[in-house]
Amino acid sequence: MYRRRLPAYRRANPAATLIRMVILGALLGAAFIAADRIQNRPAAAPPPTLRSILTLAPTLPPPTAAPATEAAPTAVPLASLLIPTAGVNANVVAVYLGSVSWDVSALGSNVGHLEGTAWFGSPGNIGLAGHAELSDGRPGIFAGIDQLTPGDPIILMQGGREQRYRVREVRWVEPQDLTVLYPTTTEQMTLITCDDYSFMQNAYLERIAVIADRVA
Repeated sequence: MYRRRLPAYRRANPAATLIRMVILGALLGAAFIAADRIQNRPAAAPPPTLRSILTLAPTLPPPTAAPATEAAPTAVPLASLLIPTAGVNANVVAVYLGSVSWDVSALGSNVGHLEGTAWFGSPGNIGLAGHAELSDGRPGIFAGIDQLTPGDPIILMQGGREQRYRVREVRWVEPQDLTVLYPTTTEQMTLITCDDYSFMQNAYLERIAVIADRVA
């Protein structure tokens, strides 16, 4: 029985071996340098949170509010309003609708006719607004309308003409609820003012709406 002869190995070439060692050393050196850089690299900063974004975002100073005037000397009276049981005897001036709501900043001690609502001599819902409190803390022209009761008279006068109304109800509504000022097919008047001021929120939490029907 014969043993299989193993192939003889060729003698190694010294030059080729040296080249392979140089290449292997270069690869190992590059890998070591890359690993060292990764290990010593500073940790990446975490992504900014919403709080930090809001804190770092530039802010504009709040606009300086113009001082409220207690009367509107340039406003031309449209009519006058008389509510004997609430102590109201005041001029009615125009209050114009802005981009969000009616601008009553210069209303002062006047009563404001809300632009877009019905007016003297036409059917519909006449919307009238007044302050419950003035900027200096004094009671506003509509400070006492929450004391009105059904049957109380309201008189709107323009020149020598009068339109008389009687209170139907006094209602408290949310500040965003303007349904009380919606148009109507009957002749009525809606008085509206703010109520229930919150110092914590710096806002009024309710509105008082007095709804009256025309009787003459």
